[in-house]
Amino acid sequence: MTVQTIFIILVAITTGSSLMVLSTTLSRRRVARRMQLATGGNRESRVQSRIAEGMTGVRTGLERVFGLMGTFMPLGEEDQQKIAVGLQRSGFRSSNAVTFVIGMKVACLLVGLVGGGLAASTLYPGVIGWGTGLLGGLLVGVAFNLVPELMVTRLAARRVWKIQIALPDAMDLLIVCLEAGLTFERALRRTINDLRAFRPELADELGQASLDMRIHGLNREEALGRVAQRLDLQSLKDLTTTVAQSERQGTPAADALRRLSSSVRVEMITDMQAKMARLPTLLIIPSMVFLLPGLLVIVGGPAFVSLIEGLSAVGG
Repeated sequence: MTVQTIFIILVAITTGSSLMVLSTTLSRRRVARRMQLATGGNRESRVQSRIAEGMTGVRTGLERVFGLMGTFMPLGEEDQQKIAVGLQRSGFRSSNAVTFVIGMKVACLLVGLVGGGLAASTLYPGVIGWGTGLLGGLLVGVAFNLVPELMVTRLAARRVWKIQIALPDAMDLLIVCLEAGLTFERALRRTINDLRAFRPELADELGQASLDMRIHGLNREEALGRVAQRLDLQSLKDLTTTVAQSERQGTPAADALRRLSSSVRVEMITDMQAKMARLPTLLIIPSMVFLLPGLLVIVGGPAFVSLIEGLSAVGG
């Protein structure tokens, strides 16, 4: 084993350990934050405030750097629109969010180009020249260039999924508030306040709808329709239609929302059962890859050894 191989293994182990520690720390911090919100402990210590201010400064600096880098990469209107839609579904509504992601793409391209070229030329100095190393680095950079878009797509899909599973609970809270005699707008604001502790993603989206109704003067159908169109969720579209029909016809919205909540829950259970039904089929390939070689060694190993010994005896 060469020194370069040992160095690569150590770098990989160090990077993986750092990522695991960082993920565990962030997860524990999110859990602690949610527990504080749930128990009403919303105050932060002076150290936490300073850390938050420092993180804000670092984030602002990164936004400026990546934003400046994003101006040097030409990207088509369709690709920019795709990134913008993914960022909106991920909850990033900053005006320079698209430029930030494009800057990350440029940074990943440069890192892949330089790192791939140096690694290829260093590991195999007598075999691979600088030209071939740069070509390999370019391929690595193009592959790394796709990482920011994949991250945005993954974050958007995860956030939309969290909103979808939280929607029945939000409708139940809304029903309770409406049956208590509150108007729809006040019931929506109360539901948003209650959702912030355990469903912050849905509370954020409904908060945008409430803001559109109070500040921008949109009606219920238009405000909720914006959220449904932004997230492309059929359950939110059904909620918008139900609220709009109740408003136009003057019927109580609580009964319609109760039926819709039950329908959404049944649909979620049906989807879960469908995924469970596909699970045995999906497990065939991993089972063959990981279990079949071991079974072949256990079952056919003694016979193979006996065959080798017999052939050796005959040859001797």
